[in-house]
Amino acid sequence: MGDSRRYKVFEPPAHVDAIRGDLLRLTFPIEEYRGRYRRVQRMIAEAGLDYLFSTYLPPVCWITGYETLASGAPVALVIPAEGEPTLMIDDFEAFNTLTSSWVEDVVTFPWAGNTTVALIDLAKDRGWAGKRLGWDYNRMAVDVFQGVSDAVDAEWVPMRNVLEEARSQKSPAEIEQFRRAGRLTVLGIQAAREAIRPGAIDTDIANAAYDAIIGGGSERMGWQPVVTVGKRSGIPHTTFRRIPIEPGESILMEFGACVNRYTAPMIRAGFLGQPNNPLWVEMWEGCKDAVENTIRLMRPGAEVTPLAEEASVLLFSLPEGVYVDGNRGYSMGLSFPAGWGDCPGLQIATTQYLPSPRPASYTTLKPGHTFHVRAMARHVGFAGVGVSETVTVTEDGAEVLTSTTRELAIIE
Repeated sequence: MGDSRRYKVFEPPAHVDAIRGDLLRLTFPIEEYRGRYRRVQRMIAEAGLDYLFSTYLPPVCWITGYETLASGAPVALVIPAEGEPTLMIDDFEAFNTLTSSWVEDVVTFPWAGNTTVALIDLAKDRGWAGKRLGWDYNRMAVDVFQGVSDAVDAEWVPMRNVLEEARSQKSPAEIEQFRRAGRLTVLGIQAAREAIRPGAIDTDIANAAYDAIIGGGSERMGWQPVVTVGKRSGIPHTTFRRIPIEPGESILMEFGACVNRYTAPMIRAGFLGQPNNPLWVEMWEGCKDAVENTIRLMRPGAEVTPLAEEASVLLFSLPEGVYVDGNRGYSMGLSFPAGWGDCPGLQIATTQYLPSPRPASYTTLKPGHTFHVRAMARHVGFAGVGVSETVTVTEDGAEVLTSTTRELAIIE
């Protein structure tokens, strides 16, 4: 009888051994990854767990370096309280470990195969049954958790935020990736402003920004460039669609270059000629005020809710019919399409806009917390404007990681 296991240990082709050193390009020194791994192991031990399972790519990448273009492909990382990790992925994606990951124990299951049954077999063969096993909650893989926990006789402990909290304070090496990305985002903003001209369409502006950002050295972005103009700019999450730019109508732009999967977004607004409605300038002034006050108030120990309330006073005073929100900043870090937010619970926001549940440790700012600090205002169906920066909390205040003029672009 053959081997009935639905997984196997990954063994690269023999010829790869000779070039393996050339293939592997870790973003950070191995000591950085090892430090993260030891930090997580301490958290696992403190929680009284024997192992922690994660099926969510951002923390898996943060710990192991592993990444893939197919960010939705199944992945499972098993971290013991003591010892080395195990990474399980399908056999097609396994080759990406040769270019991006330091983990040696890689196991695979067939492409388009069943992640759950492979993980069940692995858990039983590795002796994880009967242990205290933590599951790093991820709503995209609830079915995997349910299937494995039903089949493997162990004490299963759903864990929220363990890996999220571990990576919430960015290291100096991570902050440097944001700085590099921020410089490229600025190039995109500048190119976009220069593309605003009579006869242009929204796609022209997106193209100019994309050329500058990718041409400057960015990787694929976690969130594609946003350029929304005229009446469409007054509707959240619209973007370019070959719409002509009309004189006096709003042009709302949001870009985020990506370096080693770290993204630094910016939002800016402009007009071709003088705005058709003075309200739109008032809206922009409220956005700029909210962002600049948020940055001014950011410091270690600052409470996120009072900070957001104080920073939003002028923005919240805009007249009825203008849509604004109390989200002054959300966590940034590793980004994979389609999205660039990092730690969902870490947010600078008024009470109404705070995510729930969230860790108690997120109620105050800490050094290394890094945010997309933003404010948007939409005269619904007529115009949208906004301002934003990527900002990190320092030991004594905050550092803006994206930097160019925040002034309204009025192109005569």
